[in-house]
Amino acid sequence: MGCRTLRKLALWVPALLFAVLVCAQTPQPLVMSEQPTIRVTTRLVQVSVVVHDKHGQPVTDLTRDDFTVLDGKRPEKIALFAVESSRTLPGPSQSLPADTFANRLEYRQEVPTSVTIILFDGLNTQFMDQAWAREQVLRFLRQLRPEDRVAIYVLGSQLKILHDFTRDARLLIQALGRYKGNESLELQASEPVDSRSAGLTSRLPDGALLLRELNSFFHVTDEPMIEFFTARRVEKTLRALEAIALHAGRFPGRKSLLWVSGSFPFWLGSDSTGLCTSPRCRERRSFSSEVERTARALNDSNLAVYPVDARGLGAGLPSAADPSFRLQMGGSGWSEEHLSTVDTMTILAERTGGQAYYNTNDIFGAIRKAVDDGRVTYALAYYPTHDRWDGRFREIKVEVKRPGLRARYRRGYFALQQGALDVQQRKAVLDEAIWTPLDATSIGLVVKARSEQTASGIVLRLQLLVDPRDLTLWQQGDRWVGNLDILFAQPDAEGLKVKGVSNTLDLRLKQQRYELIMREGLVLTQKVDIVPAAHQLRIVVRDATSGAIGTVTVPLSQFIEKQNGQPSATPKG
Repeated sequence: MGCRTLRKLALWVPALLFAVLVCAQTPQPLVMSEQPTIRVTTRLVQVSVVVHDKHGQPVTDLTRDDFTVLDGKRPEKIALFAVESSRTLPGPSQSLPADTFANRLEYRQEVPTSVTIILFDGLNTQFMDQAWAREQVLRFLRQLRPEDRVAIYVLGSQLKILHDFTRDARLLIQALGRYKGNESLELQASEPVDSRSAGLTSRLPDGALLLRELNSFFHVTDEPMIEFFTARRVEKTLRALEAIALHAGRFPGRKSLLWVSGSFPFWLGSDSTGLCTSPRCRERRSFSSEVERTARALNDSNLAVYPVDARGLGAGLPSAADPSFRLQMGGSGWSEEHLSTVDTMTILAERTGGQAYYNTNDIFGAIRKAVDDGRVTYALAYYPTHDRWDGRFREIKVEVKRPGLRARYRRGYFALQQGALDVQQRKAVLDEAIWTPLDATSIGLVVKARSEQTASGIVLRLQLLVDPRDLTLWQQGDRWVGNLDILFAQPDAEGLKVKGVSNTLDLRLKQQRYELIMREGLVLTQKVDIVPAAHQLRIVVRDATSGAIGTVTVPLSQFIEKQNGQPSATPKG
């Protein structure tokens, strides 16, 4: 298939505004330098395993033969095995040129093989609990070790980056020190009326019939509002988890998410993807499609979640370290919501290979243990031999043959069927990729932008390089075929999309063209008319077969200032 055919291909896709220019000479920064790795549709399940001895010390000398992997009680052959230790990979040989932007790790100054993300959850945590938890996190940061790589994000009305991955404790402390917490209106509005009026009822004598009747009335009429704001918290929380997973997916080695929160606004069932906002699941929305996307993102990124209860030690309750804690707290007076929160924390941690920390004042110790889990990790991977891709949760069991050792790993995965999304699902996935400030990294992207002034305003001419090694292409006759969803969106400063163009590109490449693209990359061009209200340009590429996503962010202020003759304060590249 020649260059002319590829250009016609772009025209055949309705409303597609970019052309495939693989015949053009690729500039030096965009040249692919590694041999291609062909991606196929066979599913590979990866499991990161942390092994400790009876004293809690990491075990570092195990081999492939020391492990057995069971998928739904079926033994599986370990196809890939590696021992990963906490270290830093070399930085790039050259920095990005001016006006060039990338989500590829190759252009980072430091790429750690073990990273820890601290998500400070102000959406689901009472303001007073946030203050105490913040001090605990600061205490940990003051004792950060040189080998630690930590990022701090906060969740309020939206997900924000306080500071991305660094080993510089001073920068992290400064960033968190500037954060004063979030007064969550959604959390307040989603609490039952009896909780909100607890202070009032405690000051009135028993038998206040009028108050009880009023409270009962408001509890009934308030239920729709509670449902609405709880649903908003669930949606925002799941979107944040998915965004973090997509961002961390390309990092090598073990990835840990410390989720410091005062409540977890959903309930996870033990054997399905069902999700609801109360133990009364059948009466409330299930969020099944949202949790499937989040579960898939967590599975694909191999991200271990460590839920940490920001409320600390409950008065009169035993320590969570007590083996009988779960039994004792059933009669402790904890609410059903609080009990389901603990269950959700435990299930989420077990499924992802993390550990839940609740009813403890030692948040500092919880963070330290989670970070230390990444010191030495065994990476196992296998191709499942079952054919039941029905969306259900499949249990993984990893056995260590050497006696006296304890292994921690994710306990399973959702066997989600790969395939094309419908129009509504596709739009939701692409729109959510715009919402997050974190770039997804599963598909490598590099974009070079050039601005020019026209009669209608400022125009950006983009050259986008898509890393074909991250795409799923398969042979169909004499062609290599695949499908990409591509979106060019311009959100404003609040993250709301003010303009966007999206469509699907169907690739049908003959062998010669396929080999060229695998060597030099898939190059696309796009002309974008900048909207005055836009704050940035977000470019989203999604593999329609595997669901992998890559995004890259282009700040627009520097191009606007350049055309207006003003000095740019925004760092380039």
